[in-house]
Formats: sequence, structure tokens, C-alpha cells
Amino acid sequence: MLDSSTNETSLYRFEPDFRFTYRHIRERVLDLLLRDFSIINNNSELITSLKEPHFRLLCERVSLPSVLPSVIIERFLKEVLHFRAFLRNCEFKWHHDSQKLYRSVKIYLHKVYHIAPVFDFNRARENLKILHQHLNKIYFWPQFTTQIAIIIFVTDKNDKHISEDHYLLQKNIRTLCSCSAYAFHRTRNILNI
Repeated sequence: MLDSSTNETSLYRFEPDFRFTYRHIRERVLDLLLRDFSIINNNSELITSLKEPHFRLLCERVSLPSVLPSVIIERFLKEVLHFRAFLRNCEFKWHHDSQKLYRSVKIYLHKVYHIAPVFDFNRARENLKILHQHLNKIYFWPQFTTQIAIIIFVTDKNDKHISEDHYLLQKNIRTLCSCSAYAFHRTRNILNI
């Protein structure tokens, strides 16, 4: 983290003088986790815990003893596992009314934000409105999970407080939203993002 007295922007969304509440510590730990470390292994399966050297590095960056980050990461990975299972086993009712469709996607976007508060939710909601207007014009409607992944990607990419080399890892976004790489990149290409 850069010193706030140097007037340089921080590498991450969070300023160095954040309050030490559980919520802020959780946001900081998850932000570092999703930007710097992969939450899937080489077989494209969700990991159960970080490797020891990665975990020590994360603890050093947040300047905390290993107990709290360990609990935060363990809970986060369980929530992601359960959410992905829910998305795989749930049948989404596709609404032909654009307002109902928007509300449905917004609900799942909020759930993702609740699990991983690492992006600006208010900006993501605005981006979702813009995305739906654009999708309506081109008559292309990707799955809910793909829309959510694209929204998180665009919101993070357009955040002026984040440098280009510290964006959320795309594979982490896709894993969090249970979105396939093919659907994600196909949608990006169609939308020219």
C-alpha cells in the first residue's frame, strides 16, 4: 500500500486508513484474494484453501495475524461453493418483460456482492441498466450468470482507483458467477468490450 501522504493513488480500491471493523477487514482480504490469487486450481475446480506461501503473502499485505484472514477466506470459499451449486441446480425463469428481467439479474448481482464485496455495487447497478439497454438494441440476451460476470468485469475495469495491473482476475470473476470462459469471452466479443 502506498503512503497516503505521497498523494499517489492506491493500488486497490481501499485507502490505507480504513477502519478496522470486521466488514472492512473482510472487504480488504477478499479484494486482495480475488485480485492477486486464483480461487480455482489447474482442474478448474474451486480451491478449498490457499497454498501456504500465498496465504502468508496475503496476511503480510493486510498486516494481520493469520487467524482472521483464514476464517474470512474459508467462509468465502464455502459461500462461493454453495452459490455455484445453487446456480447449477436452479432453473431461472426467463422474463420477456425487460423490467422483470432487470430486477431478476439485479437480485443475483446483489447476492454476488454480498458474497464478495470487491466492486462498486451502485456503479454495477448503473452498468446493468446500460447493458440491458444495449442488449435490447442488439437482440442478444446472454445467461444471467454471464451478464453478472460482464457487469463485474466492466465495473472493475472502469474504476479509476484501480491500476490496470490490479484488476480482478477474470477467472475469479467467472468462478464467482459460475460463468463459462466461452460464454464470457463470446459476450465480450459481441459487446466489443
